Order: sequence, then structure tokens, then C-alpha cells
Amino acid sequence: MASPNTAPLRSLPQAAARLGVTVKCLRGWVYRRKIGYVKIGRSVRISDQVIQEIIDRGTIPAIEQ
Repeated sequence: MASPNTAPLRSLPQAAARLGVTVKCLRGWVYRRKIGYVKIGRSVRISDQVIQEIIDRGTIPAIEQ
């Protein structure tokens, strides 16, 4: 996986769409520092690595029967 310094960066609307949450929700996570982000001037960007980590943390494996 790419390091945080080389991972592609997504805008908040792009990241929110990938995660299936609203931009307002994502802004709240950024404001409360619940997720890592990159500031470029006034813009906030989320790396693909951070997005994937959020998905991985929330993934619950199936119970094999």
C-alpha cells in the first residue's frame, strides 16, 4: 500500500461518496480529528489510505457455519 505521503488525495465530496456518508458527517470527523486529513491551503483532502483504513475498521467478517 502507498505511504500517506504518496497516496492519492480525495476531496471531501469524493471521500464522502466512497464511504457512503455525507460531506457534513466527514467534516465533523475532520473537525473532531477522528480521521487523518491533509490541509492544502484552505482545502481539506483525505488520502485513499485513510479511506481504506476506515473501511477496514468497519468491516465485520461473516460467521462461517
